[in-house]
Order: sequence, then structure tokens, then C-alpha cells
Amino acid sequence: EKIGYHNSVNIINPEDAAILFRSEGLFPERMKVKPWMAYRDHRKEKYGILLKSGEEWRRDRLVLNKALMSPQIIQNFVPLLNDVVLDFVSTVYKQIEKTGKGSWTVDLSNDLFKFALESVCHVLYGERLGLLKGHHTPASQKFIDSVTVMFQSTSPMLYIPPGLLKSIKAKVWQDHVAAWDIIFAHANTYIQKAYKQFHLGYKNDKEYSGVLADLLLQGMLPLDDIKASITELMAGGVDTTSMTLLWTMYELAKYPNVQENLRSEIIEANQKTQGDLLQMLKSVPLLRAALKETL
Repeated sequence: EKIGYHNSVNIINPEDAAILFRSEGLFPERMKVKPWMAYRDHRKEKYGILLKSGEEWRRDRLVLNKALMSPQIIQNFVPLLNDVVLDFVSTVYKQIEKTGKGSWTVDLSNDLFKFALESVCHVLYGERLGLLKGHHTPASQKFIDSVTVMFQSTSPMLYIPPGLLKSIKAKVWQDHVAAWDIIFAHANTYIQKAYKQFHLGYKNDKEYSGVLADLLLQGMLPLDDIKASITELMAGGVDTTSMTLLWTMYELAKYPNVQENLRSEIIEANQKTQGDLLQMLKSVPLLRAALKETL
């Protein structure tokens, strides 16, 4: 398929995808997100984990695996994510009550985008934005708006060369740069805050304060590399989380019997584990399967 300057081969068969992944070797190649790379070249910022390739990618990936993928670390994410989940469910119930009908028909894409942004930022930065409680600060709102603009301006530049848009000073390019400027400034603010807290002894090594603080404590990546990867993990995490949940809910709406089975499984797991979140996650195979099937 050729769209604009972008050529792609679409693999539909899961078996074929498995063959491709097995053949990638130590240094897999991913689709280049040209608009994001163009911004970093423009501002002389480092590439993060989503944009790197080759040996440099592998070096960063091995460090980030310890901060993101190990079972011990993932356990630290669970309470942070659960806080956001409870607020999201509470918000949904309140909106259902407002209708007075006992039901709620709405386009959930925007709500799930907010949920994903709040969740991902809580895990990465260790702090809430306040998106689901309606009392976020002007600085948070500015960051939220910039993430939205960054995604909106990325799409057209996947098919029109960013260099061309930059040369003619197109609005979409200028919007893209302004949005990323705010996102990087947001990351800088949290990095400085984390450094100050550690320096003054407000944080201890045993207290989990998010991926950013963990990476700073490890000291295995240069500061610019940490900042670059954190911003890309935020952007990639928000989009993939919200879209996966949206499609999962769409599929479950088509198969109400699976939805009911899922509900029963979660209620039973909650009772059996007395609300122990980590144990609950081990007791919901259908939930895991539903997400994997959607993906």
C-alpha cells in the first residue's frame, strides 16, 4: 500500500506476523514516525526508545525493560492504575445518574483518551493530572491540550513530508512544534522536581514514585535520553491504551454473553482474593484473553 510518501506491507495472518517477529533478530526495525523525528531534529532533542534503531535502541531497551517490564516493577503500577480506574468508573456512574434513565449512550473516545492520559502519566511521573476529577491546574490543562494537538498534527504529516511543511511554514507544522515544546517542558518540570526531592531527601529508595524517578535513581541512561523516552512512552502509551479499550468495549457490546462472563469472573476474583489487586490479576484469564483478542 502506498499513501503519500509512506509504503507499507500489511500482514493479516497471525501466523505470518509470528514468522516476521521471529526473523527480526536483535535489532528490529519499526515504522519511522517522521513528524516526531522532524521535531527532534528541529529542536536538537534526542530520539527516544520509539524512534531509535540498531545498537542504540537495544541498549536503551534493556535498561527500560527493567523499569517497565519486569514483574516486580509491574506490581508497583497496579495501585497507581487502580486509583485512576476507580475515579473513571465513578465518573461514568455519575454521568449515567444525570441522565435519569439508568443507561448512558455516548462517544467514549474522548473519555477514554483522558483516562489513558491520566493513567499513563500517573505511572510515568508518579503524580495525577486531575483529569477525572475536574480540578486540574491551568498548567495541566495546557499539557493536556498540547497532547491532543500533537496527535492531531501528526496524522497529516504521516503522508505529507514534514520537511516540506516546515519549509512553507505550514500551520500544521507550527502547531506540531508548539505542542511538543509544551510536552518536553512538562517532562523537564517533573525531572527537576524529582531531582530536587531526592536532593532534599523527600523521597526514599523504597518508595515507588513512577518510572521517571526510577530511571533517575538507576542512573543508567543520560538525562536527555530519559527525557526523550519518557515523552515518547507517554505519547505511545496514551494512544494505544485508549484505542485498545475503545475497541475492547465495542467488541464486548457485540457479544453481551462474553461481557456477562467477564463481569462474573471479575466479581468472583474480587471475592476470592478479598480485593487483593495483584492476586486478582492472576485470577482473570478471560479478561486477559479479551484484551489480547482485541489487539
